[in-house]
Amino acid sequence: MTLNQLKYALALQKHGTFKKTAEKLSLSQPGLSLQIRKLEEDVGLVLFDRSANPVTPTSDGLVFLTRAQEVVVSANNLMHFTSRFGNDYTGILIIGAIPTLAPFLIPLFVDDLQQDHPGLKLDVHEMTTEHVIRGVRSGELDAGLISTPARLFGIRSIPLFYEKFYFYSYGVNETRSEIRLKNINYKKLWLLNEGNCFRDQVNNFCDLKQIRKDKDFVYRSNSIDALIRIVDTKGGMTILPELTTLTLNEDQEQNISPIHNKAREIGMIARKNYDKDRFIGKLEEYIKKNIPKKMLSSKGLEVVDPGIKME
Repeated sequence: MTLNQLKYALALQKHGTFKKTAEKLSLSQPGLSLQIRKLEEDVGLVLFDRSANPVTPTSDGLVFLTRAQEVVVSANNLMHFTSRFGNDYTGILIIGAIPTLAPFLIPLFVDDLQQDHPGLKLDVHEMTTEHVIRGVRSGELDAGLISTPARLFGIRSIPLFYEKFYFYSYGVNETRSEIRLKNINYKKLWLLNEGNCFRDQVNNFCDLKQIRKDKDFVYRSNSIDALIRIVDTKGGMTILPELTTLTLNEDQEQNISPIHNKAREIGMIARKNYDKDRFIGKLEEYIKKNIPKKMLSSKGLEVVDPGIKME
């Protein structure tokens, strides 16, 4: 049994077919099949049901692969063990970030960080909250930037800053004064698709049943930028997190109004006792250094719980 064979088996579990897995690993399909067969012979278990489509782990195989994942993660940690020491920040940090955050947060700090530490490479992936969590848990990601708090077994959560919620409207609130939720006209409200973490938070303080009621035009989007363009074109309003408002042009800035008292916490998640803690600490430092200072405190705000809980 070799470490590579464990990695091949985990890849097969992820991709579900020998053909796709072989392509991802740059192996021949017969070569991959041979390595999986050798692994099964070494451990004395049939790990995969090859008659299924896609290929799925057997019940014994699923237990084995769970332990194999732990071994692979530990081996990767050992390879990066020396990165915990000294002042050299040479290496790579693979980060997952949710789409309502990544385009607006990453540009704020990335140049500053890389100018000071050119040896530290950042590999940022936009993905949903669920995929960020799974990536951190599996070891495919070193850290994740999501809306917290998050109650996740074996994963620590580091609060970073707090984003207020704003209405972005066109001809709805001419005074641009603070809007209270009870005054929302749901027929004029555009929101992100269901299943998006930011959308789920908005659902906590908006009446979901009213949002798409009696509309003759429904736009199902996963992009905040797209919603802004829809409001600019069709009128009405949408809800934005605070960092988004920093990218608006001068005319668009006239269209924002604060929502009374509501905010979301943005945090970083990482596995406990991970050997890239020093890199993660540096990332935390540069994010906080480049965020507007007023956003570092939740004082006077009601933080909306995203309800994240995965065993």
